[in-house]
Amino acid sequence: MISPAYLKKGDKIGIVASARKVSEAEMDPGISLLKKWELEVVPGESLYKEDHQFGGTDLERANDLQQMLDDPSIKAVIFARGGYGTLRIIDQLNFNAFRKSPKWLIGFSDITVLHSHIHPFQIETLHAKMLLNFTKNEASSEALRQALFGELKKYEHTPHPLNRQGIAEAELVGGNLS
Repeated sequence: MISPAYLKKGDKIGIVASARKVSEAEMDPGISLLKKWELEVVPGESLYKEDHQFGGTDLERANDLQQMLDDPSIKAVIFARGGYGTLRIIDQLNFNAFRKSPKWLIGFSDITVLHSHIHPFQIETLHAKMLLNFTKNEASSEALRQALFGELKKYEHTPHPLNRQGIAEAELVGGNLS
């Protein structure tokens, strides 16, 4: 698997609403936390747009995500929230630039279609919390920060007597779709 580069202070992180609409009030706490991590926050052009339940029209959302995928200065993209909508734009996206310059894509729920689409490229993505939920659990936000900045923890525990000792290596693929 290809791992995008870990983030460092001053890196740009894009925010996209590829599915349901969001408000500034919903995004402000998460944006504040990203800034505390000393990241430069780049909101997508259609982040606060509205088209029925969606964060803009299909074309606006696709263009927003495409711009983030193509921009080599953006080192990660965190999705604002889930909800049905990313599936509607996935076939409009071009992943050529992204494949040449991978970046972390962070989200779950509806964003699973994006993870599943990228998986055959052998590029790692993060099935993790989205900006809407960023401040609801400080421990999970801190774990995400550590993962993005390459401060991964090593977990050790006492094995069950029936476990076999050894080392295992495998791909982990997660996700959920409605």
